[in-house]
Amino acid sequence: MRKIGVGIIGCGTIADVYLTNLTQHFEHVEVVAVADLFEEKARQAAEKYGIGKSGSVDGLLADPAVEIVLNLTIPAAHYSVNKQILEAGKHAYCEKPLALKYEEAEELAALASEKGLMCVSAPDTFLGAGIQQAKALLDSGRIGKPIGFTANMTCAGHELWHPNPGFYYKNGGGPMFDMGPYYLTALSYLLGPIRRISCFTASGRPVRNILGTDTPSEVPTTYTAIMEFVCGAVGTVTMSFDTWDTSLPLLEIYGTEGSLYAPDPDSFNGPVSIYDGSKLKGIVDAVTEPHPAKIIAMVTNQGNARHAVPGKPGTQSQHARARRSGYGQSPDRRPSRPPQHGSVPPRRGSAERVRNLREIRRRLRDEVLLQPDGTDGPGLGALGNPLNR
Repeated sequence: MRKIGVGIIGCGTIADVYLTNLTQHFEHVEVVAVADLFEEKARQAAEKYGIGKSGSVDGLLADPAVEIVLNLTIPAAHYSVNKQILEAGKHAYCEKPLALKYEEAEELAALASEKGLMCVSAPDTFLGAGIQQAKALLDSGRIGKPIGFTANMTCAGHELWHPNPGFYYKNGGGPMFDMGPYYLTALSYLLGPIRRISCFTASGRPVRNILGTDTPSEVPTTYTAIMEFVCGAVGTVTMSFDTWDTSLPLLEIYGTEGSLYAPDPDSFNGPVSIYDGSKLKGIVDAVTEPHPAKIIAMVTNQGNARHAVPGKPGTQSQHARARRSGYGQSPDRRPSRPPQHGSVPPRRGSAERVRNLREIRRRLRDEVLLQPDGTDGPGLGALGNPLNR
């Protein structure tokens, strides 16, 4: 079987992930050359992964054995390097974003079309089992017509973990260009095209500590967008490098018949769950005297009004148990914390009402970790990671 020759431009931190996967998990491709602005980095990568050729960008693009080029340079260089790749007659696969300006992306698409080449960009995580299962549930009408959503990636900044984080705060960096593509791609895949959008920005810490040096950020570090999709759904997207802690969900979609809790769009797998609001609607429509305790009794009498999707009745996941505790975030994100009620004490009896409503919701929610074979169990594992297929 003929293998497709792949070249990689950019041998920074993310290159290790690509090189590990390409050299160990894919049978139809072969990395034949690597290049970097600093050729010593390319040489080190070639030695580490057993690649025969390393050197300059021009040398890689002139190599007839290279058919597809992975552009793993910093975001500010994506447009120019992608253009070089296409002009050299190679297919281009680029880390996100494809370009920093809409006009530049259009130019690249036109150039690729003119030359009969492919020019595509990450992310591909929406092809993983997590978002694919969420899409299947939406398309099957499990939550009715989508009417709202929220998507959130919030952290204190990548300087806390990245070995060379400076580019995250230069032109082409920031949380929207860095992490936004995962969430916007997932939303576009799940809900369709966007009709209109407004976005607001802020900079909580305009001077960042980059490897011990105070460095002014060239880009905003918090973005909040309000979006309307052609399907009619409206919602918010927040991307932030200024947030110390939060209880915001990663990605949720709200429909006329229920709610869908999607996994992290930055990964290929994760728990998918729904809240079946149609059951609650049926109970509410049958109530003649509003009283939470009576509604709880009605739910209990009809067998907890829960079923797993599509596993066994009454099953629940670790993800579900975390949500049913009444507050906090998914356990793989951050520790839970009690809700903050502000300085005004709740009215007498309101705490009991909240507990009752939580109990109603708990007994009505569908929760399950969806397995490749459609059963409930410990996780998506083998199907969730495309490298295991």
